[in-house]
Amino acid sequence: MTSKYKHIFGPVASRRLGRSLGIDLIPFKTCSLDCVYCECGRTTAKTIERKDYFPVEEVLGELKDWKDKGGEADIVTLAGSGEPTLYKSLTEIIKGAKEITKLPLCLITNGTLFYLEEVREAALLADVVMPSLDAADEKTFKKLNRPAPDLPFADYLDGLKTFCEEYRGKGRVDLEVFLVPGINDNEDQMTALSLLSRSLKVNCVQLNTAVRPPAEKEVLPIPREEMEKWARYFIPKAEVIASYHSAPLKEERAVSEEELMETLSHRVMSLEDLIEAKGYPKEKTESLIKDLLKKGQIRSRTQDGKEFFYV
Repeated sequence: MTSKYKHIFGPVASRRLGRSLGIDLIPFKTCSLDCVYCECGRTTAKTIERKDYFPVEEVLGELKDWKDKGGEADIVTLAGSGEPTLYKSLTEIIKGAKEITKLPLCLITNGTLFYLEEVREAALLADVVMPSLDAADEKTFKKLNRPAPDLPFADYLDGLKTFCEEYRGKGRVDLEVFLVPGINDNEDQMTALSLLSRSLKVNCVQLNTAVRPPAEKEVLPIPREEMEKWARYFIPKAEVIASYHSAPLKEERAVSEEELMETLSHRVMSLEDLIEAKGYPKEKTESLIKDLLKKGQIRSRTQDGKEFFYV
C-alpha cells in the first residue's frame, strides 16, 4: 500500500509488465503534448522545458521507505501525471531506483524529447522503454498530439530514430501507436507507421485506442475487429493492447478508502479495472466508491456505456 506517498503508486498488475510500481515525477498535467485521447485529460502546462519538479532526495526517499517496509513488485515504471522525461535529473532517479529496489526499470514516454542528448543518455539506463508514435507526418501530429509550439515533428522523429540506434542491444523497446477514428485510422497512416516502425527496429508495436474517457469527448474507441485489421499492417503483426477485456487477478485482497483514493488519483479507472488490475474485492470496492462519490471526494464520467472514476 502506498497511499501515504506523493510520488510512488501501486504496484498495479499490468499484462505487459507484471506487478508494476509507478513513480510519478511530474505535476498533473505537465506534458510536451496535449493528446486528444489522453485519459488524464487536457494538458494544463504544455512545455518542453526540463526541470526538477520535486527534489530527487524526496522521490528516492519515498522509494527507499517503500522498500524498507517490505514493498514487492516485478518492475519499477516511470509514468503517471505527465511526461517523465521533462524531469531534469532523470539519470539520478533511474540510477537511484535501480540501486534501491534491485528491480528492472521501465520508462513510459511519448518520446518527444529524445532529440536531446541528455534525455537519450538517461533513457539508455532503462531496461524497457515504451515510446509512442501516433502520427506519420506533421499535420497528423499537430491534430492528434497537439505538441508544444517549439516541438517540430521532424525533431521528434529524428530523436526517436537516434535513440533506437543507440539503445539497440541494451534492452527492449515497445512502440505504442494510439488509434483515433477519423485522424490516423486510415491506410496511408498505417502503411507509413508500419514502415517507420521497421526502420526503428523496435521489439514490438502495440496498438491502443480510447477504452477509457479521453481528453476530448468526441474521441471514440475503435472496435477490436478493426484494430486487428490495422495490426496486420505491421511486420511482424502488431499486438492490440487496448483493454476491451482482461483476465482478473487470481487473488482478491483488502482495500481501504485511503488506498482507493490513492489509486484513482494517478489513473482513471472503472470498477472492472479496479477488480482486474488491483485485485480489489467487488462488493467492498463498490461500497467505497458510492461513499466517496457521496462525499464528493471522487467523480465519475461515462465512456462508451462504462462508468469511470477519478480524483
